[in-house]
Amino acid sequence: MALLTKAQINSAVDRKWEDVPVPEWGEGAEVRLMELTAADRGYIEAGSVVANGQNPAIKVESLKTYREKLVGMSMVDATFERLYSNKEILAGELGKKSGAVIERLAAKVQELSKMGRFAVKEAEGNSAADPSGSSDSD
Repeated sequence: MALLTKAQINSAVDRKWEDVPVPEWGEGAEVRLMELTAADRGYIEAGSVVANGQNPAIKVESLKTYREKLVGMSMVDATFERLYSNKEILAGELGKKSGAVIERLAAKVQELSKMGRFAVKEAEGNSAADPSGSSDSD
């Protein structure tokens, strides 16, 4: 098997997406949800974790908007461009929508992104032996 080049990696289309019905927003209404990028997922997760020694109150605001971040960062248009900017998400645009709808869409984002209860189990490959040829140097 040939090793990939950086250009091949960067050009690979590796994010899944799904059009999800949202009848609450109109007859026949759908939104397109796309698997989170590694950067967006890191941003969301970092904002939701309290590190040792941090005041838990600092992260409460991040946890309050966790679902809206998931949905807002994954909702794209027909050309796969995000519908909501980070600024719009933080301003609470999606927080004004039905909690049940946002919860349902957030669960779909978690499924697409293999997060939460949809995370890949250790038994599915995380327990493999170290690859040969690895090095301790950076």
